[in-house]
Amino acid sequence: MSKIVKILTLVILLTTTPLLGFAQDKRTEEQRRRLEQYKKELNNAKAEVDKLKRDKKSAKAQVTAIEQEMRMRNDYIREIEDEHDAVKREVGLCDEEVDSLEGVLEYNRKLYAEAARVAYRNYAQNNATNYLFASKSLTEAARRMAEIEHITEERKALADSISCHAARIVEQRETLQRRASELDSIDRVLKRERRVLEDSRVEAQRAYNKLSKREKKAIDEQRKQQKLHDQAVAELQKMLKGNKVGAGFSRNTRGLNLPVEGGTLSQQGFGATITGKKGDAVRTIHEGIVQEIQYKKQNNRYTIFLGYNEYLVTYTNLSSVSVKKGDIVKKDQKIGVIGGGIDADDKPFVRLAIYDSKTEKPLYVSDFFKKL
Repeated sequence: MSKIVKILTLVILLTTTPLLGFAQDKRTEEQRRRLEQYKKELNNAKAEVDKLKRDKKSAKAQVTAIEQEMRMRNDYIREIEDEHDAVKREVGLCDEEVDSLEGVLEYNRKLYAEAARVAYRNYAQNNATNYLFASKSLTEAARRMAEIEHITEERKALADSISCHAARIVEQRETLQRRASELDSIDRVLKRERRVLEDSRVEAQRAYNKLSKREKKAIDEQRKQQKLHDQAVAELQKMLKGNKVGAGFSRNTRGLNLPVEGGTLSQQGFGATITGKKGDAVRTIHEGIVQEIQYKKQNNRYTIFLGYNEYLVTYTNLSSVSVKKGDIVKKDQKIGVIGGGIDADDKPFVRLAIYDSKTEKPLYVSDFFKKL
């Protein structure tokens, strides 16, 4: 009888130990939401490229559109890679939990088998009755009766624990199989997107080769300026850490006024073009601080970098500015004048882009404005 008490004392410890929990990483769900948005915008960019081909527009416009699509596809691939890593982590955690559960299950089964053997021997030898009648007092008899009942309850708890662990293992194996299948699917998507990206590179080069020397020079300058812009954004995002100016600006911001009164917003990838008239005032969309002002002598254009809390917003193609670095600006305050650069429809415009300093990634501009 003492042996079974010792065995079931271990059972008490095991059955009161909580099962390992596996909570799906919330960041994975956020990752998937962003991935869907990336895919949607990428499809729009691809549609624009196809439209240019059908309209037989200039090779220069095609190169610009294809390169925009390639930038977006690169971002899309990076998002897929992030999702791949997240799912891979989940598969690893799930695999570890299955191993742990199987270990506990095997140990519990051994304990239960030993407890069952002891219980049978006690039954066959009438040990429980002898144990009770060996009591020296009614109090001791009551205590021994309680012990026997307790042992019976613990043996049942152990059987329930074994059943629970077995069911949990089946559930986790199904999850593991499902997530492993998702991982394979993501691998296939990655390979496909990389192939499409390479095809786009070839297509862009083919279109580039058709350009005149003047057009090639313009494209090369555009690439150079884009690279400089990206580098400036990366540096300025570091400066935004700890900035509290414009704390009301966040991903939940909706219904902002456009920076050009009466302008029209046209989404292009992560950035957006707001058309207007030459000389129109450009206004800040929110309270913020001027982080930097860049001037390009070649085309007499300004770019303003404004920090809104931990977000960076760039305003490009301004012919003049009315603020300076370090200024704290109010919402709708004039910061400059729309430049003479024109879009594909020959309309003056200001280019807007929004970046999150935490993720260091561009955001979709249209998310911050009321539907127009």
